[in-house]
Amino acid sequence: MSDLPKTMRAALLDAPGAALRLAEVPVPVPGPGQYLVRLEACGLCHSDLHVQRGEEPMPPGAFPLILGHEGIGRIVAGEGPLPHGTRVGLPWLYDTCLGCGPCLGGHETFCTAQRARGLDAPGAFAEYALLETRFALPIPEEIAPVSGGPLLCAGLTAWSALERCEVHAGARLLVIGAGGLGQYALEIGLARGLRVAVVEPDARKRAEMRARGAALAVAPGEVQAICEWGGADITLNFAPTPKVWDLIAAVANPLSQIVAVALVHEPVPLSMMWLINGGHRVMGSSVGTRAELSAFLAFAADHPFRVAVERVPFTDINAALERLAAGEVAGRIVLDFGGR
Repeated sequence: MSDLPKTMRAALLDAPGAALRLAEVPVPVPGPGQYLVRLEACGLCHSDLHVQRGEEPMPPGAFPLILGHEGIGRIVAGEGPLPHGTRVGLPWLYDTCLGCGPCLGGHETFCTAQRARGLDAPGAFAEYALLETRFALPIPEEIAPVSGGPLLCAGLTAWSALERCEVHAGARLLVIGAGGLGQYALEIGLARGLRVAVVEPDARKRAEMRARGAALAVAPGEVQAICEWGGADITLNFAPTPKVWDLIAAVANPLSQIVAVALVHEPVPLSMMWLINGGHRVMGSSVGTRAELSAFLAFAADHPFRVAVERVPFTDINAALERLAAGEVAGRIVLDFGGR
């Protein structure tokens, strides 16, 4: 590492609710089983915003904390199976125990010992970051760093949610929420041969989803329109509110599959008789495994997404977070690290 700088710029969260502080900190040194990655870009996620605003309980010893889990960069140090110069991703899943039932069964995102990047381990809002070699996946060169950053969380989360379901061409997919995740879900569903309807309160976003191929785009509460369209065989919920449950239950076709993705802490009125009589499956889904990320990146290399991605300089991170909090972002914001 003699040719690498000793310090780097990083955005530090000193306390819940504080603005991020740009500072010069030591470049981390990779230990056994770790790579050092020089960041090219990192997406902003609502999860980063939740932590920054103090909405995620954190122990006092967690601060100062480096957020960020949609990073892309190149390996510049450390020993492992991937050569230096390989472009890799730094996603939410930092590592897991690799030995429990969920890990051994291919469901490592449900490992109770998992660590999350930007939460339990330093994140990617920095010029350099560490990456565990066992959790390192190369990014296809066809995927540019700025457009690829959001794929590591927003895109992967949508992909993984649909992977929980039995998908048949021609089935009816209902996407609730046309934010970044919903936009990725629309394009993934269409590419897999599904007919897609979208529920979204913003008229502008509804029009955009129709322009991108949604067969139907309606406001919340328009149950009759969805039923007349044919109802939902699969529902992916990206809306962080329990208020959508009545709609979900009302439009579900027999044997429907419902995947909860949005972070909703309040309970919903789930009827056991509705569940039994309809034969429905209600599931939860969180980000994605290494295997799912590998498959999704291969898909993304052949299917460029139309989700709007806005590039901003790393130094403008606080302004970008404020815009995200204000709901002023149409698609995704990605931090560009440029050059040192």
